[in-house]
Amino acid sequence: MRSVALFGAIAALLALPEAFAVKSHDFKTCSQSGFCRRGRALAARAQEAQSSWKSPYSVDPTSISVSPENATAKAAVKSSLYPEIKFGLELRIHDDGVVRVLMDEVDGLRKRYDEAASWALVSEPTLSKGIRWAVGKKELRATFGKTNDIEIVLQYEPLLVRLRRGGEDQIVLNGRGLLHMEHFRTQTLKETVEEVASDENAEGQEVLQTENVRAWFEGDSEDDYWEEKFSSWTDSKPKGPESLSLDITFPNHGTVYGIPQHATNLSLPSTTGDSPSYSDPFRLYNADVFEYLASSPMSLYGSIPVMHAHSADSTVGIFNAVGSETWIDISYPSKKSTQTHWISESGIMDVFLLPGPTPEDIFAQYARLTGTTALPPHWSLGYHQCRWNYVSSDDVRTVQRRFDEEDMPVDVFWLDIEYAQDHKYFIWDHKTFPDPVEMTNDVAATGRKMVVIVDPHLKRTSDYPIYQEASDLDVLVKPKSGEGEYEGWCWSGSSSWIDHFNPASWDWWVSKFKTSQIDTGFSWTESTEDVHIWNDMNEPSIFNGPEITMPKDTIHYGGWEHRDVHNINGMLFHNNTAQAVRLRSEIPKRPFVLTRSFYAGSQRISAMWTGDNLGTWDHMAVGIKMVLANGIAGMAFAGSDVGGFFGNPEPEMLVRWYQVGIFSPFFRAHAHIDTKRREPFLLDEPYESIIRDLLRLRYTMLPIWYTAFRENSISGMPIVRPHYVMFPQDTAGFDIDDQFFIGSSGILVKPVTEKEKTEATVYLAEDQVYYDYFNQYAYRGASKGKYITVTAELHQIPVFIRGGSILPTRERPRRSSPLMKLDPFTLRVALSKTGTARGELYLDDGITYSHQQGELVWREFVAEKPKKKTVRISSRDLASQNPGKAVDGVVLAEYDPKNAFAKEIEEVRVEKIVVLGLNSKPSAVKLESGADLKWEFVPGVAASEKKEGTASVLTIKDPKVLITTDWAILIS
Repeated sequence: MRSVALFGAIAALLALPEAFAVKSHDFKTCSQSGFCRRGRALAARAQEAQSSWKSPYSVDPTSISVSPENATAKAAVKSSLYPEIKFGLELRIHDDGVVRVLMDEVDGLRKRYDEAASWALVSEPTLSKGIRWAVGKKELRATFGKTNDIEIVLQYEPLLVRLRRGGEDQIVLNGRGLLHMEHFRTQTLKETVEEVASDENAEGQEVLQTENVRAWFEGDSEDDYWEEKFSSWTDSKPKGPESLSLDITFPNHGTVYGIPQHATNLSLPSTTGDSPSYSDPFRLYNADVFEYLASSPMSLYGSIPVMHAHSADSTVGIFNAVGSETWIDISYPSKKSTQTHWISESGIMDVFLLPGPTPEDIFAQYARLTGTTALPPHWSLGYHQCRWNYVSSDDVRTVQRRFDEEDMPVDVFWLDIEYAQDHKYFIWDHKTFPDPVEMTNDVAATGRKMVVIVDPHLKRTSDYPIYQEASDLDVLVKPKSGEGEYEGWCWSGSSSWIDHFNPASWDWWVSKFKTSQIDTGFSWTESTEDVHIWNDMNEPSIFNGPEITMPKDTIHYGGWEHRDVHNINGMLFHNNTAQAVRLRSEIPKRPFVLTRSFYAGSQRISAMWTGDNLGTWDHMAVGIKMVLANGIAGMAFAGSDVGGFFGNPEPEMLVRWYQVGIFSPFFRAHAHIDTKRREPFLLDEPYESIIRDLLRLRYTMLPIWYTAFRENSISGMPIVRPHYVMFPQDTAGFDIDDQFFIGSSGILVKPVTEKEKTEATVYLAEDQVYYDYFNQYAYRGASKGKYITVTAELHQIPVFIRGGSILPTRERPRRSSPLMKLDPFTLRVALSKTGTARGELYLDDGITYSHQQGELVWREFVAEKPKKKTVRISSRDLASQNPGKAVDGVVLAEYDPKNAFAKEIEEVRVEKIVVLGLNSKPSAVKLESGADLKWEFVPGVAASEKKEGTASVLTIKDPKVLITTDWAILIS
């Protein structure tokens, strides 16, 4: 969040440039980053040398040791460039087939940062047993997998790691010879070598020859080894060069996805090779990018170094556990292969090879490493209303009243930085918010919540207890000297930052969120359990820092430099905040924490949004792609600011953006302080009514969303799913990123993201019927895929139900989602072309963790054809059938269908069942027990098993069945 006016005042104070808009010169390109420049130059020399290029790294065969009982192999690695430098390589094979490849400098002058994986992993992976190792003269090989079709091959000379399936390479490390782990050295080493090389004796000649070889591989100059300048800043680089270059090739996969966060296509464009889409590599370096471009490889707020490689035959992936700045070049030498080059500033090689072979397998393998999205509080899936800033308690109450007057549902109201006195977070400005607890209670009276911002910068003043306590506890980030406290500038002026890598900060931070007085200092007594938290600016954003962030040579706990942990830093802040919110009450409740900065593993604790977007059509469109990309990388609870953070979108654009928002996992409208107020109730007709209907549609579908979140919490499958995930063998859909499915529900959505568009083109990948959600028109796909054109006037959004799906919805309009708890359900049964369908519904209290003790309801609905002219629709209990798959992260030994939550909703009924696509009018509709039911039938218009047209609709009114019990209905 930024304000030209506010930043102007700060800029004047700091003598910084007055204009506040991020331009290209505010952030580094690869050519301005010493280690990226060195890495790209290495690749250029390899390309120029072609067949004569050879990696200097090799394995010492005599050093190999294998441990079959725990699937580990170790070996010594040497470099012909620096024979005196030692490296160690380790292969670990996990019990699910994932292979971990580690390489580190051994007995070096210093220690490389090796803790990135420990922050990302949910637990230490379980290693496989009974692996068959074969130690040969030229390579080490292990065979594994359910059918022994996977191999990991370590080639000795030069060092090469291959993951193979069915005899074909899937992932190759160092296949292009770009591996280079810059070892630690002293600054005088180069001078000493030059002195010796000048001697004309044999030793001097030998050293000179070595130097020539090194120059051939590394370059002939020390390029920003010990100090680097960018604009007015100097990075001191006290440890010298320590970057890691690694090429990762996917020889049989021609499409790659992942490495969020970038504003670009889901299928990642090329950055090198013939006619690259971008001239710079993709950058992973968490940054506060103001008004970011809608198409760019520039780094944004979060970094997840995970990549999927896909083909019609299989999917594989890699997770590169590195926390430092990383640049990634991508090229496509053929339609069937992909080359990538990863260049990181520091850290060890710690790469996880995910063998797949399906997208579903990849998601499960990555989820076992870094965890899944924590099942969020149910209310957080509703509509969030935010702006910078609601200016007072009365303002919040007025906005809530207007939502109620206009019959618009909303679950959450947000407060940005202006609620805090002098931007001292936790401390209310009583001039504008004199009664924060009473205000929150007024909001909560209708089941709603507040979300309040808590940024990481602490105002450096003794009258701010949070800062003073952190200073006294010595848990603040230190300057490069390692002494005192690092000082930078942000919204609160002169600021310091808590070092959340320091364990001493953890319990202390948790205590700050207690809503009752504590004996150990400040606690947030002017808060309630209905207040949840927004962590912004946690890259961290520092107005007077290089690239608007923290200098890389500042010091964190353990003596690590900020360069080593930059991309992980923001995750620790929102992790500790989530723990604080969860533990503030006697009975832990699910926290909602929104974060702007994130890393691998952030999905376990937080939602994210795509940051400070613009109110433009391009940003609306790319926001969909960014949410899909985050879902691919595990960060499933994601969304973009509806309406755009900057600008004043016209009514048409705002309506279209709400159509995007209601089909995003995280659904929030947000706006900059300088924009006009644009709450939906302020719009003229027909726009206000259109958005009212859209909000109600979101709430109608909340059971579908919550069920999708439960599935994600178990399997890691994305909540919004791109085409290739649903149809991995359909090559025509690999690049599709403007339409998507919601979980396993069968809902297909194609938002309209272009001005004055009244039609949309939708791709149907299969020979299946798709029903228009609103008018029941039945479209027929084709086995080789088919494009259809549908009407999409402003009040219309193309939404389809895939044949074979059953959707549970709640149709009663309510002011907030908690008020829907006892509402009845409607079941939409969309018959497939063979007359069958299936769906699920998951419910729990949506607040506590009681579901982990089995207090939940998980139902399956099935439509089948036991006889040619009979359709049987039934409901059965899935939790009893699958106790080990019922809840996130917990295996239930047994399940009681009459648990406390089930009893609480035992009277909730199914009030209506709508069946789409019957071939003829039924003669009878009755419960399987024999009772006749009331029903209406509207025949289809021109629709049949093979023709398109409006589908038939059978409506069963009050079928007299409950949502928590087993039942069956016969249609004959």
